[in-house]
Formats: sequence, C-alpha cells, structure tokens
Amino acid sequence: MRTTELTGFGLGLRVDGFTPAGGPETLRTLLWEYGVLHLTGFPRDPEALTALARLFGEPREVFPAEHRMPGQPHVRLQSNVRGLGANAGGQYWHADGSFAPDTPLVTVLTCDEAPAAEGETLFADLRAGYTALPGDLRDEVDGLDGGFPCRRIAEEDMRRATAMRTVTLSEAERSSRLAELRDFVRPLVATHHTTGRRALVLNEHWLREIPGRTPEEGRRLLGRLYETVTRPARVLRHHWSVGDVLVWDNASVLHKAVPAAPGLRKITRRITTAVPVASQPRWTEEPAGEPAGEPTPGRTAGDTARRTAEDTSEHRGARAAAPDRDRAALATTP
Repeated sequence: MRTTELTGFGLGLRVDGFTPAGGPETLRTLLWEYGVLHLTGFPRDPEALTALARLFGEPREVFPAEHRMPGQPHVRLQSNVRGLGANAGGQYWHADGSFAPDTPLVTVLTCDEAPAAEGETLFADLRAGYTALPGDLRDEVDGLDGGFPCRRIAEEDMRRATAMRTVTLSEAERSSRLAELRDFVRPLVATHHTTGRRALVLNEHWLREIPGRTPEEGRRLLGRLYETVTRPARVLRHHWSVGDVLVWDNASVLHKAVPAAPGLRKITRRITTAVPVASQPRWTEEPAGEPAGEPTPGRTAGDTARRTAEDTSEHRGARAAAPDRDRAALATTP
C-alpha cells in the first residue's frame, strides 16, 4: 500500500493498493488524520464496496427505498439523470447525517460513470477551519450552540420533492421518516470521537439558527464560519474518474457537489456507515430557537498543539445558495 498527500495543507490522502482484506486499522487511522481518502485500483464488485464500508461500522439503510440499488438496501444510487436514483443532491456545504448528531458517519462513494467536465466534489476541513478562526471568534464559538429544526425542514423538503416529482413518497413513508427525526440544538464545536481534535459543526441546510442570537446575528456569525472553512485556497477538489472510491469522515470535513456540464452524465453509488463510539459528543435536545443550557467547555491546552492547515490566503469566495431543485432532494438525500 502506497500513500500520497493530495494537498499541501493536510486534507486528503491518495491510497494505492488497498484491499478490504488488508490493514483495516491502518486505513481507519489514516482517515481520522486526513479526513478524506482516495482509493485507487479498488475492486469494482458491490461486495467489495460493502466490505470496505463495514470496516468503519454498520451501513445504514437508504431512504427512500426507490433510491436503493436492487438487492442492496444500504447502497444509494445517485445520478444527474432524471429518474435514475437520487438526483441533484448535495450542491451545498454539508456533512452527511447532520440531522443525527449522536451518530458519527463515514461515507464511501464510488463512481460508475464520470463526466468529462465539472461534476467534482469539494471538501473543506472543519478542524482546520476551527483553528484558523481569530482567537476572539474561536472563544465566542466555543460557548455557542446551533439550532437544527430537522423535522420542519424535512417535512418541507419532502413535500417539495413530491410536488416536483423528484421522488415518490406515500403518506406512510413521510410519517415514518418524520418519526425518526427530531429538532435539537448541539454545540457549534465538537470533539472528535476518536482523535479528540476539535472541529466546527456546520451544514448550510440543516443548521438554521444560533439560540440566544437574533436571526440576523446568527446569519452573520455563520457566514464568518463558512467563509473561514471554505476558503478556495484550502479546499480539496476531486475530479471523478470511473472506478474512483472516496472515503470521508463527516465529523471532520464538509463536502459539496459541483453540477456536471449540461448533457454529461454522472452516476455514483454511496454507502454511509454509522461509526461505533464509546461515548457520544455532548448535545442537548431543546426546542429550536430556545437558549441552550450549559455552554460547551472551552478549548483544552492540547488543542494548540494539534496540527493545523497552513494557509495565509485572503482569497474569499461567496457562497451560493442551494438551488430549488437541490432543496427538493435534501430530505431524501441528506
């Protein structure tokens, strides 16, 4: 097995020659360190992809059922072809599974059909973003929570998706999905379940408010956080080729899909795996918009000793809002 860093700032690692039968503990260690792994020459059969996902935990079933690969309830088909799997999801900065704060997820994604232009996936490091914050802003964020009104958002998204005919959902399926979700608040900074490194907790769709702040104050604060985390000079951009396999740690990175150029097809298969951990990050379920209880403890002395991304670029890019067709897919393609 040979490894090559994908950036000069500690995000992403290319791994050549890995198979599910070899070195699972090593692979996990590399993922927690680099956030994103690009596996080359990986076997193309579905069983190998599932075996890879199981190295990190238990694969989760795909919702809704019509987006599952036949006979593979934990594998989601994704494409930019209308009617073929989940369409147009993820075109905004997010971490998979943000609506389930007590379940860290690892995502495994492989490409079956790749566009010749665009269609990339972008990654940004939530750990490096935290350490890159100005000291006063970092101190402020350490004591704040974020509000995730997931039930309301999911209900709006599912009704929009049904109206736009991007997915077919019965009332029973809709009710079952909502029963699995809850509104909650959780700290804007979390400690990694394995490494102990601290990282921001962000999502452009599911995170809507800062309890105790006015809506305008909350939007302004979140804007500063996204701006810091997603600076173009610190973003990993992956251009897909057929057979590529990417693995990423949703507790450490945000990602975002770039639409392919018109007329070009992109087809991928995804598995999300729930990582078993001994203890979960602190989070408090409260009505969205209500002030949280005890604040998140401040940074520990060890935080300053952790490796950070080195970048002094002042280049800042404006964040684009997710288009309506993307929002219509959000509840079924988290």
